[in-house]
Amino acid sequence: MAGFRARFVLGVLLAVGLYLTIFALVNLGYLPPLMERVVVVASIVLVGVYLVRITSSHVVKTFRPLVGQQAVGGGLIIQIIGYILIAVFVLSTLGIPPETALAGGTVTGLVIGFAGQTTLSNVIAGIILLTSRPFKIGDRIAVVTSIIPYQWAFLPGYKFFSRDYVIPAYTGVVDNMSLMYTTLVTDDGLVIKIPNNLILANSAIANYSEVTERERKLRYEFPIDISPETVLNNLREALSEFPEIKDIYLEEQSDKTHYIVVITFEAPVTQWRELKSRLLAKVIEVHREAKQKALA
Repeated sequence: MAGFRARFVLGVLLAVGLYLTIFALVNLGYLPPLMERVVVVASIVLVGVYLVRITSSHVVKTFRPLVGQQAVGGGLIIQIIGYILIAVFVLSTLGIPPETALAGGTVTGLVIGFAGQTTLSNVIAGIILLTSRPFKIGDRIAVVTSIIPYQWAFLPGYKFFSRDYVIPAYTGVVDNMSLMYTTLVTDDGLVIKIPNNLILANSAIANYSEVTERERKLRYEFPIDISPETVLNNLREALSEFPEIKDIYLEEQSDKTHYIVVITFEAPVTQWRELKSRLLAKVIEVHREAKQKALA
């Protein structure tokens, strides 16, 4: 970064020094007035190209470790914008009215902008995501947006016993981040490339990797002919070996023949599935024993 700043400042100082030198020589009569314009135009072109190139090179070097060869696209955009500005300055220096030069640059910019509006917005959004870092490669995130079509699963209610709600989102691990797309590998192995401008402007991001521990629920359905008080007592006794458990209580009646018991527990995000599996196995055993006693 320090090297880039030094070269940038050096280029600006050389341009200013060259212009002041030519300006002084022309006013002293050592050079014809036309020479001043020629030197100014040459200085703008040479120094402008130099500054554009070192800026583009710096952007590529900065983002290449993060996005690989995709960083070249960002450098190319900087070169295009820089060369347009240089052309506008040159036309103004050659006597073309600034309004005309700016209009020409504006028209050119509009043509390029409309032609590549989506591409430019994705690249700009990609740069913002890479610098602000709301998530990084390897994080498990959920992209919540109404822009991406999401089909609800038509499943029986009992499929969601351990959830109070279902977030309509694509959830998975961030596999790659480029200037155009963020690649997400979902839990079932589906690879999704999401445009960066959609993530930045029209989405909410839930980053599960930033959460170290969460309270979770395990719900289980018992038949109503088994005493709820007996079930609660048996569960508390059978699950007493798990210090992660926070509470065990009767939540609600699921239908006319069953009621639901809830077990809340806390666990690290990397271990909660294993803990939930062990808890569920214990609860099933309690259910089987209670059922056998009810039939005896």
